[in-house]
Amino acid sequence: MFKTLALMGAAACLVAPAIANAHSVTQTHFLETAKPYAPYEFLIGDWYSKLASQGVVIHQQFKWGPEKSYITYASYLAMPGKPEQLHFEGMMVWDGKSKGLDFLFALQPGSGAQEKGTVTAQADGTIVREIAMTSSDADLDHFRQTFRKAPGGKVLTSMMEKTANGWKLDPPGEIVMERTPSSADSTSAKP
Repeated sequence: MFKTLALMGAAACLVAPAIANAHSVTQTHFLETAKPYAPYEFLIGDWYSKLASQGVVIHQQFKWGPEKSYITYASYLAMPGKPEQLHFEGMMVWDGKSKGLDFLFALQPGSGAQEKGTVTAQADGTIVREIAMTSSDADLDHFRQTFRKAPGGKVLTSMMEKTANGWKLDPPGEIVMERTPSSADSTSAKP
């Protein structure tokens, strides 16, 4: 027993340095000095939108990863009289080559569907999310979501779908995102 433990310990001593160096990256202060996430910072936090015609509340949550090294993005839907349900969740991370963010989201947990693509900041401050959505049976659709700052600390967002005839605005069109849900909707919001 002792020989086995000693051999395992010796093997770990030989393998551990190799594993540690397998993905070694020179430590820099790039994120602190270059601030590649600065254009996206206004989105950090919890945002709520109410689709009055459907009584649906959309809760979008943007959070920093450790040391602001990436952004997580989750979207929840609350139908009338029902608790909030996760719609998608994933990570957006800086890509030094494209000078934008790459993302991968799990869509409708358990569905086998995913969204992946890029997020870029335009010169006017608009954030554009280019989406390739793949269903569990390999159907592929393309979407484009935009986020724009609006007066009063609000954000406007819209989603478009790529069709054979070009880009088409998805219903309900442009929606307003606010920092706090209205008092009538506070029961459906996540804590």
